[in-house]
Amino acid sequence: MTSKGSPSLITLPVENVYRILDHLDELTIFLSLRNVCMRLNTVVDTYGRYQTSDSLKLSYGQLPHKIVQHLADVLLTNKTLITLNLATNDIGNKGVQSLANALQYNTTLRALNLEVNKIGPEGAQYLANALEKNQTLTNLILICNDIGPNGVKHLSRALKENNTLRMLNLRWNDIGPNGAKWLADALETNQVRLTV
Repeated sequence: MTSKGSPSLITLPVENVYRILDHLDELTIFLSLRNVCMRLNTVVDTYGRYQTSDSLKLSYGQLPHKIVQHLADVLLTNKTLITLNLATNDIGNKGVQSLANALQYNTTLRALNLEVNKIGPEGAQYLANALEKNQTLTNLILICNDIGPNGVKHLSRALKENNTLRMLNLRWNDIGPNGAKWLADALETNQVRLTV
């Protein structure tokens, strides 16, 4: 009876190791060095390039409100996060309200993706209130959120006050002719070159 152990990195042909590495990003490779030996642990723990992250992607899940609330709490104090992608999480009005409350005070987040999150007009109103106070957000993606004309009315009101937002994506929100008119009026008075 022959005993076959599982192959280790030491016994794998170099070409196979290369193939594995080709499918991993740099951070994953770097962090996989953890717990190989004490010396590599020290390197991983002290290498400044990987000590902070400026982006977080938590898309395509079902984030419960408790998690969204924790993220909102982090946004209140975090000074490194620049990009937050929460696309396709169905966070709804309650989740967007938590995020919007934090956005009123956050001074570092530049890009927020809330695509496909069932925000609706009420959630758009929360975001509009945040945009009136936030002076750092430059990109906001709200694709496919059933915002409708009433939601666009709220956002348009905020666009008249906000002078930092550069890109607002409202595709597939059924804004209708009234929403388009409110948006056009807001863009006429907006002081920056906003792309919608």
